[in-house]
Amino acid sequence: METIRIGVIGVGGIAQYSHIPAYLNTPGIELVAVADINEKKLNYVAEKFSVPHKFVDYKDLLARQDIDAVSICTPNYLHIPMSIDALKAGKHVLCEKPVAVKGADAEAVIKEAEKQGKVFMGGFCTRFGKTSQFLKKQIEAGKFGDIYYAKGANIRRRGIPGLGGWFTTKEQSYGGSMLDIGVHALDRMYWLMGAPEPVAVSGAVFQAFKDDAVDGGWPPVDSRVGDVYAGINDVDDMASGYVRFDNGATLLIEAGWASNAEPASYIQLFGTKAGAVEGFRGVKVFADTEGTLLDVEPQVDTRANTYEAEIAHFADCIRNDKQPMTRPNEIINVAKIIEAVYKSSENNGRQILIADL
Repeated sequence: METIRIGVIGVGGIAQYSHIPAYLNTPGIELVAVADINEKKLNYVAEKFSVPHKFVDYKDLLARQDIDAVSICTPNYLHIPMSIDALKAGKHVLCEKPVAVKGADAEAVIKEAEKQGKVFMGGFCTRFGKTSQFLKKQIEAGKFGDIYYAKGANIRRRGIPGLGGWFTTKEQSYGGSMLDIGVHALDRMYWLMGAPEPVAVSGAVFQAFKDDAVDGGWPPVDSRVGDVYAGINDVDDMASGYVRFDNGATLLIEAGWASNAEPASYIQLFGTKAGAVEGFRGVKVFADTEGTLLDVEPQVDTRANTYEAEIAHFADCIRNDKQPMTRPNEIINVAKIIEAVYKSSENNGRQILIADL
């Protein structure tokens, strides 16, 4: 397959600022069509990016025989049904995070991809950062030993996305900060730990800023053309979860859209041979050589566009029939962990066994 022909379903901020530019900047890819129920935004995006075909009904896009693959960039509640429809239509699929909010839904879409013989890739772009790739290679080379604990956070001070729109409407998003930005740190840590099987999860979610919520500016204003906001805000603006794995390792994840705290975005890994912390200030590795403690600051180039790297990997998997970096068990288990965080919170923090989901 020389040229991979792409359709993008859902043309909001993540499509306009990430997926579409990445497709246009990747050799061997042709952006054929876009779809969105917001016709005003659809027309704006088709003209802005010179996309030849546009559809209000995404199923009309899927019916085109000249489209090989699609990006699903819609609100969370549409990820699974649209992905399954796309797979049944014979398209390869890159689905934005969170792929699913329940493990059973993730299992259903993976099963459909296997049935159709198509590539299904979860949109966990942070795996493609240069720092993530550096750490993964070091871990796989045995430099960190066994990673027995990890903790990470994505904390904003005043950063609620699309206040009053689908992001803050539980019926469409299924949840707030944990699903939106917590999932990035969770997925990356879980992947770097080698994806052990989760056994139990306890969690808590909060909505401390319901009456003092401030729109955080995402999606950018120019990507909200034609959007109508109902004013609903019934999801968490802060959440945390604690995970135990079958190999004895544990993980702590914190996520917050709004808080009276210093903004933070980091992951920290604790291994038997070395550890690392990565965040706003870069990456630092903590090791020990011949009885001497070493703090090493690798000079990793962080300028690379993670979405372009993600799209290039998606295209490579399609062309060469390769398994995506986001493997089925990882997609399913990340969904189960998040499902358990919310379920635990609903049950006053009671520990939820993954086997019971």
